[in-house]
Amino acid sequence: MDMLLAAALVMLHRVDGGEVLINPDQVTSVHARTGGADKNRHLTNEAHCALWLTDGKLVSVVETCDRVKQLLEETRR
Repeated sequence: MDMLLAAALVMLHRVDGGEVLINPDQVTSVHARTGGADKNRHLTNEAHCALWLTDGKLVSVVETCDRVKQLLEETRR
């Protein structure tokens, strides 16, 4: 019997304008900017949210963390 596994992915945007597809099940934590660039070295001035993934990678995106969390929850339904 053939089985089809489908993962719903969330499309987010990098600072350079590129798109990145994220599997919500691979997100381990989401962190918002906590101040200026000197306060959070993981985010440039243009990035608003950092996502850590199960493979240890960090993805910083221009969407706010509130928006990222909303998209992740909508995809998991």
